[in-house]
Amino acid sequence: MLCDILADVLSAEPDMEVVGVLSSRGKLRATVAETKADVVVLALEDSELPEDCGRLLHTHPRIRVLGVASDGRRGFLYELRPLKASLGELSPQQLVNTIRTTDRREAKQRARATHRVLRVD
Repeated sequence: MLCDILADVLSAEPDMEVVGVLSSRGKLRATVAETKADVVVLALEDSELPEDCGRLLHTHPRIRVLGVASDGRRGFLYELRPLKASLGELSPQQLVNTIRTTDRREAKQRARATHRVLRVD
């Protein structure tokens, strides 16, 4: 259900492009490199970032990982700083706004207008 909600929300946004969908994290680093994703959105069992995603942040220091709790109501943003920011209650619109806000931080460094999102279901 969460995957369907994410697909609907992200595809409805004109400034966001879903550049890939993975059924597992097995090829996450290779897919990020191939698609040049800015943001990875994935489900979390709890609020902790999986170890392989931590390695992803070190390999791709500009990427952000937006983790959505398994209940679909809370989200967590991870960046290389390292930073874990609790997003509290998470609505579909908050998810979209978080992607935009985090991407604006680096907008001056990039000329791309579209947010490139990789979904891990």
